[in-house]
Amino acid sequence: MNKRQRVSRILAGKAADRPPVCFWRHFGPLPPQETVRAHIRFFEETDMDLMKMMCDEFFTYPLEEKPTPASLLRLHPLGSKHPYIRGQVERATQINEALRGEAFSLYNAFSPYATMKHTLGDGESMALLRQAPEAALHLMEVICEDTCALIEGILRESGTDGMMLPLQGAEEGRFTREEYLAWIAPTEERVIACADSLSANNLMHLCGWEGVPNRLDWWSHYPARMVNWAVYVENLDLAQGRRRFPGRVLLGGFDNRPGMLLHAGCQADIQAETARLVREAGPQALILGADCSVPEDLEPRRIRWIVQALEELSSQPDESIQESENSTAAP
Repeated sequence: MNKRQRVSRILAGKAADRPPVCFWRHFGPLPPQETVRAHIRFFEETDMDLMKMMCDEFFTYPLEEKPTPASLLRLHPLGSKHPYIRGQVERATQINEALRGEAFSLYNAFSPYATMKHTLGDGESMALLRQAPEAALHLMEVICEDTCALIEGILRESGTDGMMLPLQGAEEGRFTREEYLAWIAPTEERVIACADSLSANNLMHLCGWEGVPNRLDWWSHYPARMVNWAVYVENLDLAQGRRRFPGRVLLGGFDNRPGMLLHAGCQADIQAETARLVREAGPQALILGADCSVPEDLEPRRIRWIVQALEELSSQPDESIQESENSTAAP
């Protein structure tokens, strides 16, 4: 079974020879061709099954250097032909062409709130929302229009199979439920609906970026075939996640933080943890990965150790790994 077949079967709720593997990292704002090479090098060195693309050169939304509430209120969407959007579609196309159809691929599209936060800064975004909410909401509306244009371009033109949709802003202590529903959810929901209308293979990433637990129930109703959360931030293991997110393909299991097992552990311990995670979650509807992006200095061989462990497990006559197609996950 090749990588693409493996992921396709898991996403279709069928049994595969083993759980697929997907990890991702930031590569920095590199020149276009180096961005492509960095992704393909990481894919080849890790031997993982699913490629999640992250083009950091487009991490922030194009704005004038020091925007003001008045200038933000004058903003209009960039449009689908703007280099901010075309550049990402071109980069995704180039990466997919380099993959030669070998693997499933996802492209990253942040929620409008997360994009605003990355662009202005966390403190600045919160201050704008509280001091000039009309300007902040207009900025998120503009970003939302362009994010939907980006998603359409990526999914219609680049050969990408689905979107990874990172959600931020539901950390405990940041917004009240009423504030979230009024300020963040409307554009977030539109972006998710846009992706869902174009692909059935999207990943909802419930980002624990600050190390602060999220109110996961604020997001659990959003449609997505796959779901990824910070197991070690949320204190919600894969078995508990099965109950929290019924019918979804779970992606994750490993702590991505520097100094933890994936980053610093020995091969035997990483492979033992691989086996434990498969026993915990079951091999069906499971893609092994991490809570979030892995450290930039992570040795790719550590991910390859996980792939090797899964291949060894799949070769054993163990019903916990080799299940019949009759015991499939919910579609």
